[in-house]
Amino acid sequence: MTNRKIFLTTLLLGAAHVAPAATLSLEVGNGIRAGEPVLVAVYDSEANWMQKAAQSVRAQAPADLAKPGVHTVTINDLPPGRYAVMAYVDRNGNGKLDRGMFGRPTEPYGFSNGGGAFGAPDFSDAAFEVAGDGASVRVPLN
Repeated sequence: MTNRKIFLTTLLLGAAHVAPAATLSLEVGNGIRAGEPVLVAVYDSEANWMQKAAQSVRAQAPADLAKPGVHTVTINDLPPGRYAVMAYVDRNGNGKLDRGMFGRPTEPYGFSNGGGAFGAPDFSDAAFEVAGDGASVRVPLN
């Protein structure tokens, strides 16, 4: 086989193994008011947890929430894999999670798989799998 044929065969075989992008549907809830901004960060590893998001989204809760206090946020084009999510309601619109005395958040926040009432959970405790056909995850707010 010529070098060109080997190169083309390798290129075609590599393209066949590209994982399709999935959709992650997040039900962020309890305490969201109509029209409030919800910020979501999706992390793809322990090393990046709470430091560098793989994807982030700012979504506005609709004026007529389908479920009172709950808003569905969709993340598109997410490669299948293991992820963890942190979300919060940016009540004052300043783009950050505000904190009060002793560093405790003053705006509703939460993590995938719950937890976080006394600080961020470990990545492994908040992690879930996103398969090729996507995933749906609930993110309760504290």
